Amino acid sequence: MVRAHDRRGVHRLHPDETLNSRPVPTGRSVAFATHPESGDLDDGWPAIQAALRSVGLTPEVTFWDDPAVAWEHFDVVVSVYAWGYVTERVAFLSWADRVAAVSHLVNPAPVLRWNSDKIYLADLAGEGIPTVPTVWVAPGAGWDPPGGDYVVKPTVGAGGRGAARYRSLPVQRAARHVDRLHREGQTVMIQPYLSRIDGAGETDLVYIGGHYSHAVTKAALLEADAGETEYLWERQVITPAEPRPDQRELADTVMGTAGRRFGSLGYGRVDLVDGAGGEPVVIELELVEPSLFLTHGPGGAARLADYLRAVSGDAPRPPEPAPH
Repeated sequence: MVRAHDRRGVHRLHPDETLNSRPVPTGRSVAFATHPESGDLDDGWPAIQAALRSVGLTPEVTFWDDPAVAWEHFDVVVSVYAWGYVTERVAFLSWADRVAAVSHLVNPAPVLRWNSDKIYLADLAGEGIPTVPTVWVAPGAGWDPPGGDYVVKPTVGAGGRGAARYRSLPVQRAARHVDRLHREGQTVMIQPYLSRIDGAGETDLVYIGGHYSHAVTKAALLEADAGETEYLWERQVITPAEPRPDQRELADTVMGTAGRRFGSLGYGRVDLVDGAGGEPVVIELELVEPSLFLTHGPGGAARLADYLRAVSGDAPRPPEPAPH
């Protein structure tokens, strides 16, 4: 069992790792777009750097909101580290459209637009995929508290930002929470708290190049009646996992559904929890900036490098799936 570092990890960026002080890249290069407020990348970054260099690609770190970056000079631009977009979603999606016009964006701009608002879960449910039951409350709409143990959170958010779990607090507290999110223009999600997560945790299955790579289990973090949360990833407890057959089947279905809708996906993570009957349900599908937990997935960085080399146009070949 490993207690995770801050989501931004243990790798602190050196100033000359960013394009702010580097010349225009030469050869085949891959830009990883992050945000100045992120500061660090995660502890999988050194493995990504080494894997890319081993296949002849030069990794660069850029800031997605930096107007001085010439994105057309990169063969591939990757958004997996684009943390901070949730407070600047409109600007982020505008950036994605601009980059997609001049380079190969991974994941594609339509994917980022769809997946950056959790209303995508309604689309998955419409495809017959089991998801956590959700009531969607648009700004100005009324809602009825479900009773029992339930969660309120915004549809545009990450890392638990703006989420809270209510069990014993008066409904007025939850109502004020919903009103505040509505004032910010957010649609609100209201979901039952699925208690099996307290024992089994959440199982996250990582996919690279459309193929299953590895999985981890995350312990439950959302405490009842503790108020709104920020930066839950700072307290994550991560354990490498072998998914059950029913979890693997559901995650494969989710990624297949997204792939049929959008085409090639460079990376993704399907987050599952157990429902009341012990069956897996989707709590999130992460296609914008998921933690890939590469230190818990041997070969994951190499598979990502193979995929990025393929889409860069250099000796294309599909990445090999992880052994079953």
